[in-house]
Amino acid sequence: MRRRGWLLVSVLLSAAVLAVVLALTVDEATYAALGRLDLRWLGVALLSHGAALLCWAGRIRVLSAGLGYRVPYRTCVPIVLANVLAASVTPSSAGGEPVRVHELYRAGVRAGDATAVVVAERLLDVLLLLAGVVLAVVVLERQLVALGVSGGPLVPAIGLFVLAFAGLLLLTLRWPQGLKRALVGLTAALGRRLPAGIAERLDRVSERLDREVDHFHAAFGRFATRGLGHLAGALALSAGYWVLDFTVASFVLLALGLPPSWLLSLLCQMLINVISLLPVTPGGSGLAEASAASLYGLFVPSSSLGVLVVLWRLIIYHLNILLGLGAGIAIVRREAGRRKRVREP
Repeated sequence: MRRRGWLLVSVLLSAAVLAVVLALTVDEATYAALGRLDLRWLGVALLSHGAALLCWAGRIRVLSAGLGYRVPYRTCVPIVLANVLAASVTPSSAGGEPVRVHELYRAGVRAGDATAVVVAERLLDVLLLLAGVVLAVVVLERQLVALGVSGGPLVPAIGLFVLAFAGLLLLTLRWPQGLKRALVGLTAALGRRLPAGIAERLDRVSERLDREVDHFHAAFGRFATRGLGHLAGALALSAGYWVLDFTVASFVLLALGLPPSWLLSLLCQMLINVISLLPVTPGGSGLAEASAASLYGLFVPSSSLGVLVVLWRLIIYHLNILLGLGAGIAIVRREAGRRKRVREP
């Protein structure tokens, strides 16, 4: 019930901001632009987003294979779709990671290995984002000036955030005992403040966490030896995912009869993605729409701006929710059937 409430909040917040953007930008030229809308380019935008999701599913499959598991592609696709639904209703899109770990575990991947796969995904994304920030600063200086962020604190702040996150992950991989001590200390502190029954369950959880941290560290050891080729493949698929998803807005621009502005749009998408990670609203709803309108408004005509933001957000966000609902319903039915079989004598 709570998740349904957050989903409703997320969708309504996104719709409200989109309505405001439309109200501020629609004029007679907007209707003329809609009359010239090229549905073929919209179809390409949809295919680009679909291909991006398939790249994500392929990345999960490749990383799982790097740890010795054969997870079918038909299993990886629903994992991705359920993930995007969970990410749409949690701040910083953080709800997607537990869903992916759970579904990989249900697919036969040991919990520690499933966690290693998901963390490896996040680490690859961080590395690509860091590379993108460096590229933006070094190569896209003129585009940064056009967007009004050159010389300001935004890009350095993004770089520091990415570096800090990557450093924390690397420290965890280098000194797993420190992570174990932190987890044990946290569960012990919580246990002293909770009733006896809950504290005992927390102790069992702590023991399991201790084992899974060892499995997690061992899994990354295998990635560093036998799984290097799989990591390289996953990195290529990660790059494919981001490039395909980041070009959706350019295809929408082409559908509106406007220049695609590939480099500027790529930079805008990178900045929007980072801004959306701020833990303010579920799934970054509202933040993404407002930041997109602000950034694209610097080089897209006002009459087409609202339509651009609406079409782009419908494809990369609202469509995700619809697809994720189908996958989520299938998972709920599967879990209900599983519990029923367990209860049966």
